[in-house]
Amino acid sequence: MPSLPEAAPLSSSALRERLLVRPLRYEDRRFPQPARHVDPGTTALLLGEIVQVRSQSRFLKVVLRDLCDLGSAQFQATFFHYRRWHTDLLTPGAAFAFLGKVGSFQGTVDLQQPAILDRTEIGMILPIYRRRGKLGTADIRAEILGVLAGASDADLASITSPWVREALAQHGTLPIPQAVRTIHDPEDPRVLARAQETLARMEILERVEATLRLREARQQTPGVQVHVSADEMARFAAELPFALSPGQQAALESVREKLASPYPAKILLMGGVASGKTAICHIAARATVYGAREGRNKVLIVAPTQILCQQLFSTFSTYFPAVRAHLVVGAKGKKKALPEADVYFGTHGLFNRGLDWSRVGTVIFDEEHRFGAQVKFGTVPMEANRIFMSATPIPRSLSLYLFGDMDLVRIAGRPHDRRVVTRVLTRDEGREALAAVRDTLAAGRKAIVVYGAIRREEEPTAVDWERAYFLASFFPGDRVLPLDGVTDLRSAWEWARMHDPDELQRFYRINRQFSSARILRPGDGSPPPPFPILAYDSDSPDSLFVLPRSALLTVDAKGRRKAKAWDVLVDEIRAGFYESRPLVRESLYRAGSDLEKAVGVWERHFPGQVEVVHGRMNAAQKAAAIEAFASGAKPLIVATSIVEVGIDVKGVDCLVLANADRFGTASLVQLRGRVGRSGEAGLCLLVCPSDTGSDYQRLQAFAEETDDLRLAEMDFRERGWGQVRGKAQSGSETVFFDLRKHGRLLEEIGRDS
Repeated sequence: MPSLPEAAPLSSSALRERLLVRPLRYEDRRFPQPARHVDPGTTALLLGEIVQVRSQSRFLKVVLRDLCDLGSAQFQATFFHYRRWHTDLLTPGAAFAFLGKVGSFQGTVDLQQPAILDRTEIGMILPIYRRRGKLGTADIRAEILGVLAGASDADLASITSPWVREALAQHGTLPIPQAVRTIHDPEDPRVLARAQETLARMEILERVEATLRLREARQQTPGVQVHVSADEMARFAAELPFALSPGQQAALESVREKLASPYPAKILLMGGVASGKTAICHIAARATVYGAREGRNKVLIVAPTQILCQQLFSTFSTYFPAVRAHLVVGAKGKKKALPEADVYFGTHGLFNRGLDWSRVGTVIFDEEHRFGAQVKFGTVPMEANRIFMSATPIPRSLSLYLFGDMDLVRIAGRPHDRRVVTRVLTRDEGREALAAVRDTLAAGRKAIVVYGAIRREEEPTAVDWERAYFLASFFPGDRVLPLDGVTDLRSAWEWARMHDPDELQRFYRINRQFSSARILRPGDGSPPPPFPILAYDSDSPDSLFVLPRSALLTVDAKGRRKAKAWDVLVDEIRAGFYESRPLVRESLYRAGSDLEKAVGVWERHFPGQVEVVHGRMNAAQKAAAIEAFASGAKPLIVATSIVEVGIDVKGVDCLVLANADRFGTASLVQLRGRVGRSGEAGLCLLVCPSDTGSDYQRLQAFAEETDDLRLAEMDFRERGWGQVRGKAQSGSETVFFDLRKHGRLLEEIGRDS
């Protein structure tokens, strides 16, 4: 990476705003084709000379000689909505290109309401833009091309910083001016793909630069130094009722060194659930009270729930009874002055209790992924040290580490030999989960069953049902069902159960195994499949793409048609050349029950042993339920994901997660962490709708992964990285960068930064 120069405002921020617009898709007008090669239902570009025009009250019928075919082949164009200018323009002998949807009329190819193009408008790739007010694609494109015509290469280069341009040059990308011009006026799909990657890389590097500047500002800020030697830190650790593991000892020494830095520490303390993060942070708090510079030795320990705050306070008071600690919970709306103490425990409401920030040296956030950026960065003074604890950090925090503004301290290993077996079951294997819970309770241990919601909610409605396809686990491989006439997930699922196999359509996965030539000319002598075909790209898991026969063909330098390479087709799909259709998965339909319906089932199987916990219970009800569970009076909890944090109960050996496909990686990590905490072997069962599809693959990958950093990276890929300076902690502000598509670039740049 190049060295970081002084920050300067972009000289072309207005130009950037006008030009960094990503087209919705691209329309390939390079190769008009003979009408006899087009497929019904697709969009085709045909070139024709007008032979006859028939005007009727309801439509205008135009007969054309096909200029892309030999002989006297003809096709038709029908305009159901036409104006005077149509009849003035479309006269016998005139030749135009027509772009429209292919239909049929009396056995002849008939383009329906096509766009009429001058022959100078073909031979190009046309970007299609999202409508902006009254401006359509033609207006927006004319505006952008006008801006490009008046901009020099130096102007276009200045839409990003000199540091980013230098870093891009080191990676051998297209120059920024060429990339911007190509996005809006492409000539070749391969160059277009390189341009899109260049701009995606540019946006990553801008993120890197912003993060590095945060680090630079932090390193120029005098921090609260904690002057504690290694021997003194070891003496504090010896006050604990147990010995630290080698991994904890190494992490504690790293934390000590960073707290002694002359600038504010920003530490991401990462370790799996039950790895011992709390013990390290309690010792760090004790060290701050003892060794921070005079007047800045107060510590705040902040947790997301009152239950967890109480647990942390109780543990700290047991470890270090001589240190004044105070718990600040259950005082909603009260503005009483805080009593004098050295360490305060509370939820984020603690920040509104009249704290004297000038005396705070260190702020520790437990379960940092449960707090917003404003709480963690906007409220705490920059001079204070921050320690963030998490098994699965918020993507924003992980990106700050990846790009250099947060120090990662990992706890290697675990204090106890946690042996948790994770298995993925389908709903058809649900009896295995029931048997596992029965065996656990029979052995005198405890179990937790988690559901995604209290009651069944309305299914998502933002689906274009008329154009969607349904993918079910009981279909033959790579087959989908069109959902014409279906308007909700339940109906789709029920109809799919009664489907006629003849109604299923095949889709093709576009990867290295895909061959355009084999589809166009099957080697076994069978006819090609009916076109258009459906294509699936792993970068767009919720879509299928409609490919006409012409999509599988290209024209070489000598004008000859040949089968298109799979990677060229992928570039075109990702650039937006082809129509997409929604892909609705069976897993979206909750065939399983949610908590409200399921409680009765568990109580029938385990009478008198079931306790229920969910977010609509008040604090006293939840506390009573957890106490009954902890004591063993009710050894089975049926709960929502409220048990994700704050439930640290010994003897929990089995967890069943229903609807596991609906949980993100961060939640899966936390929930799995509820079992096996006392050193006994644990079992975590993830119930998924079926053993096919991306949901099952994701859960299987989670089940096989135990490394906390790799699990955090999986979560990072799912949710995006959030904002550097804003409040968003996931998602993305970028235009061209997409985490699923450009993870490779992110890893590459992260290694270099």
